[in-house]
Amino acid sequence: MRLALVLAGIVVAVGAAIAAINRIVDPKNEFYSGAPLTEALKSNCLLADDVVHSRSYPEFKRDLFGRRNTKTVVFDSNAVMQRGVNLGFPGFGPETLLDEMQALERATPQGRRLNVYVVTNVSWFDPAVSAGGFDTSFAERARYLLSPWTVASSLDLMRRSRTLAFTGWEKERAGGTCVVDRGTPFPAWRADGTLTGGQPQGASTVPESFAWSRLTPVDRALTIARARRWRVVGLSGLTPRWETYEHELRALFAKHGYRWRIRRMQA
Repeated sequence: MRLALVLAGIVVAVGAAIAAINRIVDPKNEFYSGAPLTEALKSNCLLADDVVHSRSYPEFKRDLFGRRNTKTVVFDSNAVMQRGVNLGFPGFGPETLLDEMQALERATPQGRRLNVYVVTNVSWFDPAVSAGGFDTSFAERARYLLSPWTVASSLDLMRRSRTLAFTGWEKERAGGTCVVDRGTPFPAWRADGTLTGGQPQGASTVPESFAWSRLTPVDRALTIARARRWRVVGLSGLTPRWETYEHELRALFAKHGYRWRIRRMQA
């Protein structure tokens, strides 16, 4: 019995040590840290996407909004619209819009008016495309911290660069500009939340069906904005003609007293 307890204690201690090393080094950059953003803003540098990592997009954009004194925000899945602070990111969708509108509500004092631009996309209502969602469960994080692959990656990164392993980022010149990165400077984020060096994603064909349930999170997000008396402008990225998409989005925004406009693709 005593031997079993000793062995169990050793296993727990080794697991805790492995998890601690992997958490500090974080080779896949699964955990968000605001330190690189602090350095990028202080030094007027770009922030490389490899510092943020896709799982941390929501945390990064919420942190950026908290640091910027702005009354104009943009939710754009391509993160290219340069107006105010762009809180969108690749993979943004209806569910993410609701999550981020709720976060914006929590972060904004009562009575403060915002101008909100919501750039929708045909892909938001394509059942074959994810509706968005960046939450990582505790079990997923635990598997990552205890994974043999993560241990190997941590040790490899420690051998290659102690700066990247224990600081998590470095500042360098790339493409004639300053970039805070983890070894891959581009694509990178500007201080206004737009993405440079990325490829805008958009639908070129009409989906086979319309994901009706995805109208609900957009409706709830607009309800929040209307309750806070924010000014909302609805826009659509370049898209092929899809009558269902155009009719439903125009009607949904009008329900809350907002306008939604669409840009046509050139023939």
